[in-house]
Amino acid sequence: MLTSSLRLTTEGLRSRVSGAGFITLDVMLGAGSQLVYAGIGGSTGNVLSILAYLGWESLPLVNLGRDHVGATIHREFTKLGANVRHVRLNRGLMSPLLYQFAGEPSEAPRYSFVCPVCGQTRRFHENLVDSGGDEFVRSAAESNVFFFDRVTASTVRMAQAARAGGAFVFFEPSFISVDRGLFDAALSCAHVVKYSADRIRESMNHRLSSGFVEIQTRGARGLCFRKHSLVPDWVHLPALRAGSVADTSGAGDWCTAGFLHALFASRDANELSNLGYNDIYRSLRLGQSIAALSVGHVGARGMMRAWQPSDALKMARRILDGVSATERTGPARAHRRLNSVCCVDLTSVTPQPGRLSTFF
Repeated sequence: MLTSSLRLTTEGLRSRVSGAGFITLDVMLGAGSQLVYAGIGGSTGNVLSILAYLGWESLPLVNLGRDHVGATIHREFTKLGANVRHVRLNRGLMSPLLYQFAGEPSEAPRYSFVCPVCGQTRRFHENLVDSGGDEFVRSAAESNVFFFDRVTASTVRMAQAARAGGAFVFFEPSFISVDRGLFDAALSCAHVVKYSADRIRESMNHRLSSGFVEIQTRGARGLCFRKHSLVPDWVHLPALRAGSVADTSGAGDWCTAGFLHALFASRDANELSNLGYNDIYRSLRLGQSIAALSVGHVGARGMMRAWQPSDALKMARRILDGVSATERTGPARAHRRLNSVCCVDLTSVTPQPGRLSTFF
C-alpha cells in the first residue's frame, strides 16, 4: 500500500524529463470513419505528455515533418507546457501517424500506420531522432530522467550521455532490435527496462547485469518486476481495477509515468540508483493505479482532458487505499465527421477550446 509520506503533488515539482523515440499523432476512428480522439501518441510521446501534465519540465528530442501532422504534435506539446525548443519541423521528414480503429471496450485496440484512404504509410523512422545530433545528446545529459523506446545510434548515444550525466534512464523496448549489439548497448545504459511479455517473449535475464530493474507487463494479469542486484525472483503485482473500461490504449504509458512521478516524489534524484524493493513496489503500484483510472477514458490520454492532475493523483491514492474510484467526469465518447480521414487531409484535427475538449 502506498504510504501517506509519499508526496504525490505537482506543486513545485520541476524535475526534467527528456525523451527520444516514438512520437506520433494518434487518430482514433469510430464507425463510419468518424473522429473519436486525436492527440500525441507513441510511448515516448505519451510519457512526455503525461509527465508535463503532472508538472514536470518535459523536453521532447525529436524532429518532425513540416506537415499538418508535425504541426499538430508541436501545437499540443506547446499547449501542455512542454519545452519544444528541439521539436523542429523539417521539409525532408515525414511525421508519423497512427490510426486506431475503435471497437468495443473489451476488445484489444487495432492499430495501423497505413492510411485507410490513400494507403500511404507514416511510420517511425530513425532520422526523426538521429538528425538531432550533438544537441540532442547534450540535452539528454542535462536531464533528471531520460526515456527512450526505440534503438537507434542516436538514442543509445543520448542514453549513454544521460547516464554519465547522472540521469535516471528508462528504456521501454517494444521488440528486440535486429542489431543485437546496439540493443545490448541500450540495455547497459538503463536503470529500468520495461517491456510487454506479449511482445518480447525471449528471456532477457542473460542480457541484464547487476543493478537493472526489470519490469514485465502482462496485460490483465498485472505485471512483475525484479532487480538483478538482489534476489532473482519475480515479484508479481496483480492488476488494479478502478471501474468500467472505455479504452485500454496508453495504459502502459500511464503506468510508466506514474512510476517515475512516484519515485521522484519520494526520493532525491541522487538516491535513485540504489532502489530497494519497497521503493519499486510502491512506485509501481501508483503507476498501476493511475493506469487503471486512465482506461475509463477514451483515447490514450483522455483522462488528461477530463481531470486536473491533482484530482487524478488523489483518486489514484484512494484506489491504493481500497476506495472505489468515482465515475469519470470527462466528456463521453464524442464523434465528429471529417470531410476526409486521409493522412494528407486531416486539416480539421486542430485544437479545440476548453480543457474538457475530446479533440486536440
